[in-house]
Amino acid sequence: MEMEMNRRDGIMVGMTSVHRPSHKRGGSQNSKCKRCCKRFTTFLFSHVGLCALVIGYSIMGAFAFRALEAPYEVKKAEHVSHLRQETVRRLWEITDKLNVLYKDNWTRMVSHEVRHFQTELIAAVKDGYDGKDGGSQQWSFSGAFLYSLTVITTIGK
Repeated sequence: MEMEMNRRDGIMVGMTSVHRPSHKRGGSQNSKCKRCCKRFTTFLFSHVGLCALVIGYSIMGAFAFRALEAPYEVKKAEHVSHLRQETVRRLWEITDKLNVLYKDNWTRMVSHEVRHFQTELIAAVKDGYDGKDGGSQQWSFSGAFLYSLTVITTIGK
């Protein structure tokens, strides 16, 4: 009988040699997952990963700000547009009902309507109306992205 020494594990065995599975070659699923998670974490905390996270966070913030703020902006612009149309309609009714030859009555009624319009318009401006009725909005995607990026950059040291 001959004693053999297992070269890999250094175990002395009798007539047969014992081979233990190597953890270095194939590796188990668990170790593959750990390696993958470690690589992913290393990437995330690298400069490229951090830049990607900031951009991703800014994009998510842009969608959130746009979803929260844009409907209110549109609603406010529609309110002022409706207010303007209603004021014009009332001015026309005043002009149609009263004889324009009686200037004092017409002037008094129109002045009242204009004052009412001014009061409502000032309240709308204080509430966030910026004078734009349609088309471009402050809370477009690019505006919301810029705001989100500004918030992130001002939070730091």
